[in-house]
Amino acid sequence: MQPSDFSVSCPACGDAESEIGGRLRLLRTLCISVLLTMPLFWNLHPLAQLAIASVLQFWPGAYFYKGAYKALRQGVLGMDFLVAVSTTVIYLHSACIALTVHHDVKLYFLSEGVLLSLILFGKYMECTSRYEASEAIRKLIRLQPETANVLRGSTVQTVEVRTLTPDDIVQVRSGERVPIDGAVLSGSCTVDESMLTGESEQIPKSAGARMYCGTLCREGDVTLSCAAVCEQTVLAQIIAIVSAAQSEKAPIARLADKIATVFVPVVILVAAGVFCLRYFVLDAGDLRSALNCVCSTLVIACPCALGLATPTSIMTGSGRAAELGVLFRGGEQLETAYKTDTVVFDKTGTLTLGLTDGAEQLRPGAAEAVRALRDRGMELWMISGDKREKAERIAGMLGIENVLCEVRPADKSDAVKALQARGKHVCFIGDGINDSPALACADIGVALGCGADIAISTADVMIVSSSMQSVQTVFDVSAATMKNVRQNLIWAAVYNVICIPLAASGIINPSIAAAAMALSSNGVLLNALRLKKYEPRNI
Repeated sequence: MQPSDFSVSCPACGDAESEIGGRLRLLRTLCISVLLTMPLFWNLHPLAQLAIASVLQFWPGAYFYKGAYKALRQGVLGMDFLVAVSTTVIYLHSACIALTVHHDVKLYFLSEGVLLSLILFGKYMECTSRYEASEAIRKLIRLQPETANVLRGSTVQTVEVRTLTPDDIVQVRSGERVPIDGAVLSGSCTVDESMLTGESEQIPKSAGARMYCGTLCREGDVTLSCAAVCEQTVLAQIIAIVSAAQSEKAPIARLADKIATVFVPVVILVAAGVFCLRYFVLDAGDLRSALNCVCSTLVIACPCALGLATPTSIMTGSGRAAELGVLFRGGEQLETAYKTDTVVFDKTGTLTLGLTDGAEQLRPGAAEAVRALRDRGMELWMISGDKREKAERIAGMLGIENVLCEVRPADKSDAVKALQARGKHVCFIGDGINDSPALACADIGVALGCGADIAISTADVMIVSSSMQSVQTVFDVSAATMKNVRQNLIWAAVYNVICIPLAASGIINPSIAAAAMALSSNGVLLNALRLKKYEPRNI
């Protein structure tokens, strides 16, 4: 059998070094723009201003020309196109005046420099925001050791993890991170699995127990079997799920993109109308006044805030959920989970741990989780294949009033569909192979991390720790994220409704327009980043 490649990556967040390099290049472009803009505050000779502005427009400003060209090749008129057009109009107009008018010269090179610098600052903030939103995944990636201590003969050899084979035996000592997913062959230890579950409680491990890649061995020494070396580690699965969630656009994000693609051409038409109205009617023949209003309109209408409103919130929200041990499979699931009004529980393996000394034991925290959901006003159901007396006894212990008993595995999905037919938004929570059809047809399917692989792969959300108390976190993070998105969209809409008419009327000049546009974008970014501080409610 060939060695397995254990390398873990995140397509959504990219390589940290390359992203840092991109941020540094953008920061350098921003600094150059600011340095070139500063002399324009002085009353320099028009030709000197023209020389500085030319370097400014075609060096830092080239960033937007490149962005506009890439977007146009895809048939899109985006923010970069608006910035490129507006700054070019300002530059050409001022250059013409500088070369032809020799007295009473009023140039707008300063507005061009301020505009480029402020928008580049907004771009840098956006880049920083995206980096922060992906940092949670990078932290997980960095947890995987690159080497492992392998017992070969009577010696211990340090080898690269990617070269391990199923026949190898790995030694894990106190203070080391576990390099693979494997079963304990000998020894005992306590393990910190908080990076997977979000819970700080140390877990005892002994022969037969399973240990997971990236977790920390606190005390004790063990040896692990590499029999499952070709399987994808739990850590890799978590990274893949969160990566997909951050890459996939939620429906509300796709809607915002559609609005933006229509919004930009409309702004171009409005700017053209403003020019005609100014030049031919209100300020007949005054090219300077007409161009000023056009530039202000183009700049202030850049749909930065609209474009950033949803993706930054979705990325930050899904990243924070992952830190709390809740993995959303995609942006759509994160967007819709909070709408749940009915929760259906599988019994065995979900609400209970099965039989212990002849009696069925409740899963720790199950009663508290059920009570918290009931207090939210949710309709609660329990589905079980057991006889009515046994099923109702467990339901009574948990305070669940609605019970479906003696249900065959194939009928669980029918029960979910029946509730949906009544207009309910249903969340099904299960862990077994027989729960997969119900998990698939529910509006939101939640699988416990200890469950069967098919259940986990079918579900929309996975609770890594298998803690029932994390069920509430699923709905809370979703609600907090969508509240954040709505705040951003409202801010973007109010900004455009107020500022575009002011710019078109000539009240706002291009410099103030640039400042207002940057303020709106940065406000959206900072609001989205508040989700990183979200803390779940105690139950």
